[in-house]
Amino acid sequence: MRLLSASLRHVRQHRQLDLRFDPRLTLIGGANESGKSTLVEALHKGLFLKANASGRGVEELRSRRHAGLPEVAIEFEAGGRHWRLRKRFAGASGTCQLSDGRDVVLSGPAAEEHLAGLLGMEKLVEGRRIGQLPERWAHLWVRQGEAGANVLDGPAESYDLARLVEQLQRRGRGSALESPLDRQVIEQLRQRLEPLFTATGRVRAGSPLALARHQEEAARQELDKARQRQRDLEQAMEELREIGERLEAIERLERPALERQRQRQAERRPLQAEAEQQRQRLEGLRQVCRQLDDLEAQIERQRQEQQQQQARVLAQRQELGALEQQLQSRQERRRQLASDQRQRQQVLERLRWQLDLHQLEREARQLAEHRQQFERLQQQATVVKQALAALAPIDPAAVNELRTAEQEWLQAETRLQAMATAVQLLETDQPVRLEGRPLAKGESRQLADGALLEVGSGVRLRISPGGGEAVGEARRKRDLCRQRLEKQLTGLGVENSAAAEAIASRRQGLETELANLRQAATTIPWARLEQQIAALAPRRQRLQEALAASSSATAPADSSPEPAPGPEQLEGELEQLRQEERERREEQERLEAELQGLERRRQQGLESLERDQARLQQLSGSSQTLDQRRQALEENHGRRVDLAVQLAAAQASLEAREQALAALQGDRPEGEDSLGQQQRRLEQEKDQLLTRRGQNEERCLSLGSGDPAAEEEQRLVAWEMARAERRAVEEEAEALQLLARLFEEMRSDLSHRYSEPLAEAIASYLQDLDLPGWATDQQDKSNEQGKFFLPTLSFDPRQGFADLRLREGEESFAFEQLSGGMREQLSGALRLAIAEVLKPAYDDVLPLIFDDAFTAADPERLEGVRRMIRRGSERGTQIILLSCTPADYTDLVAAMGSHLELPAAHASSA
Repeated sequence: MRLLSASLRHVRQHRQLDLRFDPRLTLIGGANESGKSTLVEALHKGLFLKANASGRGVEELRSRRHAGLPEVAIEFEAGGRHWRLRKRFAGASGTCQLSDGRDVVLSGPAAEEHLAGLLGMEKLVEGRRIGQLPERWAHLWVRQGEAGANVLDGPAESYDLARLVEQLQRRGRGSALESPLDRQVIEQLRQRLEPLFTATGRVRAGSPLALARHQEEAARQELDKARQRQRDLEQAMEELREIGERLEAIERLERPALERQRQRQAERRPLQAEAEQQRQRLEGLRQVCRQLDDLEAQIERQRQEQQQQQARVLAQRQELGALEQQLQSRQERRRQLASDQRQRQQVLERLRWQLDLHQLEREARQLAEHRQQFERLQQQATVVKQALAALAPIDPAAVNELRTAEQEWLQAETRLQAMATAVQLLETDQPVRLEGRPLAKGESRQLADGALLEVGSGVRLRISPGGGEAVGEARRKRDLCRQRLEKQLTGLGVENSAAAEAIASRRQGLETELANLRQAATTIPWARLEQQIAALAPRRQRLQEALAASSSATAPADSSPEPAPGPEQLEGELEQLRQEERERREEQERLEAELQGLERRRQQGLESLERDQARLQQLSGSSQTLDQRRQALEENHGRRVDLAVQLAAAQASLEAREQALAALQGDRPEGEDSLGQQQRRLEQEKDQLLTRRGQNEERCLSLGSGDPAAEEEQRLVAWEMARAERRAVEEEAEALQLLARLFEEMRSDLSHRYSEPLAEAIASYLQDLDLPGWATDQQDKSNEQGKFFLPTLSFDPRQGFADLRLREGEESFAFEQLSGGMREQLSGALRLAIAEVLKPAYDDVLPLIFDDAFTAADPERLEGVRRMIRRGSERGTQIILLSCTPADYTDLVAAMGSHLELPAAHASSA
């Protein structure tokens, strides 16, 4: 997976930011607050956060300076295709489009699901789970301030443990680290043990082992119950025998006392019957009087309550009428708001289309300008190339050589002239010739060689300058320098060094101009320029058709077309609509709250009215019932005044009979009271014994309905079978635990085969730091006398990698014990190693982003960091390096990457 380009719009301080990434190394420089970390965050959320997310994750992207929703567009290569991703973060109405420019065009959830598959994720992060976002590709996304953190301390998903182990298995030496059969065995063991035990090793509720133990305990309890029933039956039978013996003894003591008691009762029975009859009649009259009094009081209370209830019902009906009117007015307002909402949504959508159309036109103009600029640059380059072709191939070195040759010739000529003889004709009356040429009067000539001087026709003189052989040597050197100079001038096609210097200067200027034109051409995305221009046409047509359809649906038939508003006006209208939308939404929420409150009050009023009406009907019926009962009592027993007279007469008759009984009671013999008390005690005891006998007989019948002894034997057999079943299940579970423990121990013994390839990959990067005593080969590592640094880490099949350490000789230092700079460098080496191991699973390339990651490294160690980054890039990892001190990496980027510079704070484009 390789990042190609990114475009940010309305993201924090960036109004429009366009970047292209180098396939190997991209350095992005910028001062503090220029938006480097914003770019990193926008790229991360663009890839891993759903477009319809809301809350803190999206609010952090919103711009406080530029109107508009945050948009992120990313181009990348994945799955052998070139993908274009565009997301607009707008809460529930956010949009996502994903296409490969050929046959795949996706949007919405389908696009995000396909994107998650390309990134090797199950699904993208939702807004309510924003806390999971930092874990996505945490080994490849190094944010500012987190460079010194150990990525292995996080969850295994944060550094793609499953794929990392898979790739490490393929890098393992000798044999497979863990075969599919091994994984099947451990997985089956876990599947067999998971229903039996919890993660802490306790027996799982509802498991076969817990069920076997429960069945054994239940069988044991049933056995205990059977044994208890046998003991209870024996105890009940023994108690029945004792009760029978006691009842026989009571019968023998009770007979004489009963005879005497019967005689006395025969004498008192008539008077007691008459007294009891009068007492009952008196009590009946009193009860009737009390009933009449109670009925009168109830009737009066219900009459008062009925009047109050009628007043309450009337008031509630009036209040319900007022509530109905309020509900109707607010419901009408809600319908009006809903209608306005639909209209505003149409206008808002049309404004967005118009803004998109303006953005498309701006992109089209920019692409056209790029094409025109590229064509201009091509034309200028052609002219410069033609001018270069017309000039002689003279460079500053050739000019220097020519100037040197001229200086040598002049020096030789000057030396020869210094040795020459001067001949001057002062006066003559005859013709004079020097070397056959006439010599005029007053003429002077320099002779470097011997010359023949003729005077008239009879005088011939040989003139030779002084110096001997030195003159000849000077002459030969001059001629040699002259020949060399003429050869160079002829070869260059110029007359002298000044002309050659003018040509070289002109050529150098043209070459510089051509280099500048080529540099300017590299800033233009000419490779896909025509393709991008062609892709604008269908987008423009779709937007124009949507706008035309919207305008025809909303505009009157006789209306004339209005001039199209500009982007600033559209942004203003869009912001005004959003403000109105917020105000209407607040009003709608307030209206909904009022409607809910009114509806609750109306429902409560209706319920209260129904209760009051039901109570009113109940009171009316109850009053009628009370009147009927009072009339029935008066018809059956007479009026209250008559009942008072009957009550007085009954009271007098009862008192007369009680006096007669008292007189008869005084004539009873002595000892009768004690005999009666004894008789009552015996009767009470007899009743208790009979009750106990009945209970025990029923208990014996219940306990003896079956065969308690046989039942006890059956329960004993069932308990022994349940115990044997429990032992079998326990032995099987213990065997599975032992097998799983032995298998895990074997896996732990082989875990170094996972950690060793990763540690070696880390070591290959750390050696670029030139740490003191660094071991460069196996012989150095085996030398116990020297000191060396070596990374180590452990691997657990369940928990993943951990315990990252740096070993120096016999001492080992934990990651947390290292200095801040060393932690940053070791963490960087770890991330580079993980990216290198993982990249075969992602089309053999992965992007690794460092945001001001090596701020604690000293200048000497920084050179090693640059070598480490270079090694990672050469091994196929795409590295994006953001730094506020880009000069630290200029040489590295000049050799193998590209350099982008973000403007200072308040930047709006790049």
